Amino acid sequence: MWILVFIYITPFVSGDIASLQPMAINAMGPRVTFDSMYECFDAREKLSETAGIGQGYFGPGKQAVCIEIMDPI
Repeated sequence: MWILVFIYITPFVSGDIASLQPMAINAMGPRVTFDSMYECFDAREKLSETAGIGQGYFGPGKQAVCIEIMDPI
């Protein structure tokens, strides 16, 4: 199983670069997973079209990664 994690850097205090904090979420929503790495990569590519600059690129302060997770027992 795979999960698509979207990471972005945001200021804790608006406009204060010293307060930058990383945030990470399941990009597809709570408890959404993929059966294969290829499905996750396809979703990452589509996410880059809406949350980034397209073609798998997200621009400064943003990134998405596919992470393999253990199947639940």
